[in-house]
Amino acid sequence: MNTQYLTLAGLGKNHWWRYVLGLLLIAVFWQILGAIPLGIMVVMLMGDDDPATDVDLNTLHFTGVDSLWPYLAINFTLLTMLVGVLLTVRFLHQRQFVSLLTPLANVDWRRMLEGFTVFFVLIAIATAGEAWFKPGAYQVTFDPKQFLIFLPIALIITPLQAAAEELLFRGYLMQGLGLLSRRAFVPVLGSSLLFMAAHLTNPEVGEDMYLIPLLYLLMGLFLAIITVKSNSLELAIGVHAANNLFTVLIMNYANSALPAPSLFMADNIDPLSSLVSFVVVAALFYWVVFVWRKPNPVGQSH
Repeated sequence: MNTQYLTLAGLGKNHWWRYVLGLLLIAVFWQILGAIPLGIMVVMLMGDDDPATDVDLNTLHFTGVDSLWPYLAINFTLLTMLVGVLLTVRFLHQRQFVSLLTPLANVDWRRMLEGFTVFFVLIAIATAGEAWFKPGAYQVTFDPKQFLIFLPIALIITPLQAAAEELLFRGYLMQGLGLLSRRAFVPVLGSSLLFMAAHLTNPEVGEDMYLIPLLYLLMGLFLAIITVKSNSLELAIGVHAANNLFTVLIMNYANSALPAPSLFMADNIDPLSSLVSFVVVAALFYWVVFVWRKPNPVGQSH
């Protein structure tokens, strides 16, 4: 397994206080500045005296509101987080932002598209199989007008949101942890645990407090492994974007962390089924991309 990607933090200034200040700056952009639109929505709904509209402060589930608005407000927090990561890397660590993605001079967009396409097809097949074995689990919720308004917005914002998470967890944090040890498992496991921890407030965790966090941990490990294996972040960004776009456009859950007018909707998430499905899809993805396709040696495929 090539570890060149994990050494890229060495291109910048890495005093311990820079990481403390950097994480604080990212947190301010993410949790404070980014939360302003969401906070305004919550205050307006709680004070409108309309029994048809409501918000659950524990899950941030909005009732009686077009799902487009909470979708935009929630994603705004992650887009501002991306700004925080960019400013931190460029000015505090004095590194080129592209070094979060690749050791090469340019981003390989084809690699990103490959990750997106393969993972999207695999989860589509897995979901279709689950729907076949569990008839009635999903309901058609397609609203042509609402969906067509939402589609171009989702195609722009959701990939950016996925990229923001990857640039923070598999980029900034995993590379930073790579400074602590030459053994790849330290930054891979460390960044995955942080990824899991950041998602513990998602409403899906309420379905199963053990299996859903395990699902987040395994997804973090999978994304970290394919990042190190491919020696760049493009595949992971593509996979993450495919996963989230499939959720918001094709098949979503009630009370999802990503509210959206998807084509189909399930009343709740099946934790065990989701866990097994992800493991199978991740294994197939790894086989397709790294075994069956037999990519060029690392560093030559870009």
